[in-house]
This record gives sequence, C-alpha cells and structure tokens, in this order.
Amino acid sequence: MKEIKAYVRRDQVNALVEELRGAGAPGISVIEIHPVGYGYEPSYFEPHVAGLVQRYRYLAVAKLEIICADYQLDQLVGVIHAHCRTGTSGDGMIFVSEITDVLRIRDGERGEEALRQSVREGREVPRQAAVT
Repeated sequence: MKEIKAYVRRDQVNALVEELRGAGAPGISVIEIHPVGYGYEPSYFEPHVAGLVQRYRYLAVAKLEIICADYQLDQLVGVIHAHCRTGTSGDGMIFVSEITDVLRIRDGERGEEALRQSVREGREVPRQAAVT
C-alpha cells in the first residue's frame, strides 16, 4: 500500500477530488495548510516585520492525503499531475510513502481489504447497536 501526499492550489481541489474519485481513489483527506519552504513564498503584501503566521496566511494551498493499493499508485499520481500542472511556480508537490499496514477500527479488517467500501455484494456490513 502507498500513501500519496499532494500539495496543490486550493482552487483546484474540488475538481481534483472528483477526478480522483472517478479514478478509484478509496478515500481522500483534504487539509488546508500554510506551507513554509519547498518553494512556497510568503505573501509580500504583508510587511516583513509581521509574524510568521501573518506572512503566510494568504497562501492558498491544500494537502490531499490518499492511501491506496500499490496498483492504483501510478494512475492516481498521474491524475494529480495532469490536473494540477500549469508549468508555473506554485503548482505543488507530490510525495509517496510506503504503508506497511492499515486496520479499520470498526470491524478489525486489515491490509488492502480495509481500504474497500463497507458495502459488499449489495449487503451493508452490520453495525453494532448503540448503547443508551
């Protein structure tokens, strides 16, 4: 299994998420971030004497996290690259890491099977009754 971390322009996120879902991404986490380094520049509309948070608050960057099966990696990275590449500074970055295991807390499912939907073969996986 692999983890994809993609840092992209915030205005591209909605369309990118739809493309990734269409390409079979099992799940996507979207996090608004304020990056420092890796080519991201502070907002020069703020004076240099402003605190670090103030200088970086206007950067429009989102981080997408996707855990996927090995066979999905190239396709999902390709979707991100094709959708987000404008050829200009600030297009973003993609990082890929190895995931050694995953455990779905609800039912104890492990490995790639835990990344699959909870609805299988037209049957919903039973949930435990709520304790009152």
